[in-house]
Amino acid sequence: MSNAKLMTPLFYQGNFNADGKKMRAILVREVSNGTDTYRLWRRDGKPDRKRPSNTDDAYILYVELGGYLATLGMTDFYLTGHCGHQAAVTALYGDEDKREQYFDSQKPSDGNGVAEALEQERALAQEYGRSPARQADYIKFILDRHTAAYRAAKENDGETPPDYIGALVLGELQNCVELYHIYKDKQRERNWAYCRKCNQLAEKQVQKALRVIREGGVLRNDTVEFYRSRYDFSVCSIFLHLMKLYYVDVPLRVQGWITTKLVSATIADGRCSDIHFWGNKGDRTSQRFVDCMNELIRAVSA
Repeated sequence: MSNAKLMTPLFYQGNFNADGKKMRAILVREVSNGTDTYRLWRRDGKPDRKRPSNTDDAYILYVELGGYLATLGMTDFYLTGHCGHQAAVTALYGDEDKREQYFDSQKPSDGNGVAEALEQERALAQEYGRSPARQADYIKFILDRHTAAYRAAKENDGETPPDYIGALVLGELQNCVELYHIYKDKQRERNWAYCRKCNQLAEKQVQKALRVIREGGVLRNDTVEFYRSRYDFSVCSIFLHLMKLYYVDVPLRVQGWITTKLVSATIADGRCSDIHFWGNKGDRTSQRFVDCMNELIRAVSA
């Protein structure tokens, strides 16, 4: 019979669990260093990891805080190994520098020896890492980092993302929700400002290319970038962008040639007069590109 309980995770599907949705969770154990005590939980049911190293590596751990379960972002196996790593290094080698010297001294051909040394180190780390005090110390260290991140966001009024776990530790969860909305608004404005700046630069690039076409000169096949949002943008050859802008029909094969081979084109006396492109000796210019380019020149000059 399962000893699972309905608990409230701090996050649900990656977002703050504002609706208080529940999940079935199983108490793993309680750890303490004499000053700080933490109850560790895991999800009930299907493992979190598809290919765990062992049974202790199947579920992500949660720490109980203020009526919520906050994720530690690691499995029991990782937590134990991390907490015991330094003690194992000290016992086996003395310190990290001597550990590095030991492995540097091993011959490449002695693969089995290195593997055995690493396995001994992992086994000893797991043994030392089971100490409740070491685990409590490390969890306290993790929570202190979350708290510092939340305090920083609070001090800079949402310039940096507020940390929900840190806010939970301090009992300021509702304030964190409000601060997160401030942060998102500022982030949205920063993203739009970035897009505006990039699009302004792209528009200047387009206007400069149009002047070359109208007045004559060398037009390099640079790329132009237009942003719809911070991570949603299009990158295109300046030639293809202008041909699309002026409704010049360019066959797909010519589009590929422009993208991969064209370096620059010279415009003189209202025509495309000289073309530089990547290729082998004896390769010829795409005549269809010349036709498209002359059509673009006429359209821009009209």
